[in-house]
Amino acid sequence: MTVMEIGKYNRGKIVLITEKACFIDLGGENDIFLPPWELPEGAVKGDEIDVFVYNTSSDEYRSTTVKPYAVMGEFASLEVTDVTGFGMFLDWGLQKDLFVPSRNIRVELKPGDLAVVKIVPDYAGKGVIGTCHFDDLFEELPENAVESMKVNKKVELIVYGFSRLGARVIVDKKYSGMLYENEIFENLKIGEQYTGYIKKIREDGLIDAALQPQGFRAATKDAREIILDALENSGGFLALHDKSSAEEIKKQLLMSKKVFKKSIGGLYREKFITIEDDGIRLLR
Repeated sequence: MTVMEIGKYNRGKIVLITEKACFIDLGGENDIFLPPWELPEGAVKGDEIDVFVYNTSSDEYRSTTVKPYAVMGEFASLEVTDVTGFGMFLDWGLQKDLFVPSRNIRVELKPGDLAVVKIVPDYAGKGVIGTCHFDDLFEELPENAVESMKVNKKVELIVYGFSRLGARVIVDKKYSGMLYENEIFENLKIGEQYTGYIKKIREDGLIDAALQPQGFRAATKDAREIILDALENSGGFLALHDKSSAEEIKKQLLMSKKVFKKSIGGLYREKFITIEDDGIRLLR
């Protein structure tokens, strides 16, 4: 059996079950406590199960079958639960909050705010903490990134900063990416998570991402659904047309005027809508 890894999932054998305690052999010097109420139904002594291991103090560990929001080496956007003089605590889905030492905090936050962190080992290498200083901690794209990160692949994005070019994002909890200003049609906030799409893998390893599928056909297909949903939610009529300003279209539908005009043209030809002088009307 391999030695257990802190902050990760481990597979171990149940060696003791009582009403108040359960212990798992994970290959270390001591068996690790697991709350007995977290045992899978029907589990018995001798069974092997997967558990997540974390530290409750500098030298005490627990295991859980509850899934945390992120594991060692991953990025996450977590809610601040408490701020003290020596750091802050974040809700990462477990009974014990994730601790972020003061030296690892980038900006002042308060309870209820979202903190973007990377899960890293503590200074002694015996526990799990978070850090907001992660500019040099992104994973490098694998050699097969061209195959695994194809254009229009759907990815999870976390906004962690802004620059003159646009929004800096974390891609799939691992990689550094960018959303460019001229392709953003909504108000993004740091810590918020969005569904995005791969646009391009740059030579420097940075990922160019987008909030809309790439290619005019893909973009207009997605836009058609947005327009139809907006029409249904507004009683079948929208005061938008091909003479509306790009700003008004962006404000209401979060898309460019070019995509809007292309989309309503297709919806009109397929008899989903009529185009009137003061807007568009749903037919179906």
